[in-house]
Amino acid sequence: NKILILVQSCNNEFFEQEIKCIKETYASNLPSNIDFIYYTGDNEKEELTDDCLKLTCSDDIKSTFRKTYFKKFNFSFDSMMFYNMINESLLILLQEESDNLDFVLEQGIQTGIRLAHRTDNLPSTIVVPLIPSYRDKPYFQQLSKECFELDKEDRNYRIDEQIVRIIQQAKMFSEETKGLPYQSKIFLNGYSSSGVFAQRFSLLHPELIDTACIGGASGSIPVPSPEIGYPIGIEDYEEITGRKFDMDSYSSIKFRYYVGELETKNTIDTRLTDDGSPAPMHDMSYFNRSVPVEIGKKQRTIFGQEMFERASKTIQLLNLLGIDIEHTIFEGRTHNNRSGHGVNELGDKFINEVYRESVINKEKDYLTR
Repeated sequence: NKILILVQSCNNEFFEQEIKCIKETYASNLPSNIDFIYYTGDNEKEELTDDCLKLTCSDDIKSTFRKTYFKKFNFSFDSMMFYNMINESLLILLQEESDNLDFVLEQGIQTGIRLAHRTDNLPSTIVVPLIPSYRDKPYFQQLSKECFELDKEDRNYRIDEQIVRIIQQAKMFSEETKGLPYQSKIFLNGYSSSGVFAQRFSLLHPELIDTACIGGASGSIPVPSPEIGYPIGIEDYEEITGRKFDMDSYSSIKFRYYVGELETKNTIDTRLTDDGSPAPMHDMSYFNRSVPVEIGKKQRTIFGQEMFERASKTIQLLNLLGIDIEHTIFEGRTHNNRSGHGVNELGDKFINEVYRESVINKEKDYLTR
């Protein structure tokens, strides 16, 4: 039950600050069996040396890291944070240049621990990419259209493809170090901004996904239609991705959405609806950093101004297209506790049930082959 936190940094002072922050944040909740590993090597370094390890870490773990993990992991991924949990072993790759680093790090740790608890009856490898946030750059955390306009030499170019490679490495790590066979397709989970990311990652890489469990993102459900552009449709999909949309793979994904009944009650003055009223904070159709203005307007013209009406019409169309999608609404619940009584434990239960259904179905498919 060893828990490892791996921090990549070129700055020892930064590393010490982060360790102090983690310990102060979690205090008595921090497991006694936790180890911190500090990696200072450059991007081309293939293995760790004893000088690169800080604090305590057993020799067998060091050996595993050197032989199995670092020789395969491409450190060009340092534009994002990487969190990989294999049963009860935890790895975090942290890149320090982010506008809200402490918040993202804390969210990542909490998310990984919660997912581990939610799925502990059917444990598996859990990968949580913690994507950097910058005020003056594309909305990487929601895979906005601007993400595809970066130069190929930019360290943040095609974060979606970097995550694909991370998933592949996590599968290999799981099989080679734990002897655990892995499925070719993943269970994808996300809430709020992470839910929007999951929507768009599904659109970009449908061949990788078995089930997508998405919460708090019902205002921006994609439709694989050539009549509207990315990120809602696929009109410009080939132009921005360099490949044709894979409708067969997309149609094979099981989409399970959930949202609080009071999702739209919390509004924001800096975003306006088409009639000039403050827009719901968590309806991305009105947030031009996430959905371009003209695409958002077209989406609302086709499917409806109000979020729940729009979601309902979108799902009806997707069902007609043969896509397996369900939408669960939790009565009396808001987006989170800051805006009222959030979905919280109902969302956790929902994730667990959808995950369990996904695993059982995979086992049935495997046994009937």
